Amino acid sequence: MELMYPIAIIICLALSIALLFINFKKKKEYTNGKKVANTKYIRETEYYKLKVKRYKIISKIIKVLSVICIIIAGILVSRPITIQTRSEDKYNRDILIGLDISTSECDVNLELVKKFKKIIPSIKGDRIGIVLYNTAPIVYCPLTDDYDYINECFDIIQNQLQKVVDNNGDVPPFDEEEIETFTFWYGGTVANSEERGSSLVGDGLAGTIYSFPDLKTNKDRTRIIIFATDNAVDGTETVTLEEACTICKKYKINLYAYCPTVEMNTYTSSRKISSYKKAVEQKAGGNFYTGNLDQMSTNIVNEIKETKTSLLKTSKKTFVTDHPEIFLISITILFLILIIIEKRVKL
Repeated sequence: MELMYPIAIIICLALSIALLFINFKKKKEYTNGKKVANTKYIRETEYYKLKVKRYKIISKIIKVLSVICIIIAGILVSRPITIQTRSEDKYNRDILIGLDISTSECDVNLELVKKFKKIIPSIKGDRIGIVLYNTAPIVYCPLTDDYDYINECFDIIQNQLQKVVDNNGDVPPFDEEEIETFTFWYGGTVANSEERGSSLVGDGLAGTIYSFPDLKTNKDRTRIIIFATDNAVDGTETVTLEEACTICKKYKINLYAYCPTVEMNTYTSSRKISSYKKAVEQKAGGNFYTGNLDQMSTNIVNEIKETKTSLLKTSKKTFVTDHPEIFLISITILFLILIIIEKRVKL
């Protein structure tokens, strides 16, 4: 334990020492009243001597208790604390969920989001983030272990996907009050869409990869991408899916990719599914899933749990803890004793 403001206790100690040496005796001169004659006979009686002795003892006790109270008050003012510096290092994984939010994928994405919300409790402790992409990728939820915030983000995504599903695959009309709908569907994910097109899967995966912090400097960090698309590319990609998968392998990122079947999504095809699967397995060394969402989510959770965790280095944090309890209790007890002496002791 140490004192944050030690000067306060020094001042109080000086006052306490001064108090011990101050002469509180009354002046011998009489300004009012009359002198009583022959008091020496009273002073020589045992009763008088006992009273004087008792008075002196109680006076000293009061003076000592007062000094102690001053010292304790000084300690409280000087703020007794303990300072601890701790490192908040954790062993966990970084998981980014990449979602193709082109309107052709809304039905499947809606079910995927519901599955992801169920997956979260099984991978608590890991940092989770969300990347949305169409023409361009955006980080919708940065990597965090604030699971309440992650669920809030998924709730918003689910709500927006449901609006499109209910509107037969089209973004519903909205007014100025529905700014959330506008920013979700017409924000960064469709930047330059008139020139570049939509569902640029390679760019989406590459953007997800480079959304990991310290990607080049911390190569031992365990990183996972859960990536979903129908692979219905409609435009010109800056990075192809094969190139993005190669980058994924370069940085030793565990890739779990999902694609709906033709029956689930008419925008895809057997050829698109096959090329998607080939790129994921051969270029990235990842795992590919299609069809059953329940089986996919179960397998991904089991496989994530089997991957190693890695140290997440965080800055050291200093914790300051106040300890006034014992001093507050002590000074309270001493004041009670002084009150009892003043009220109960008869001299």
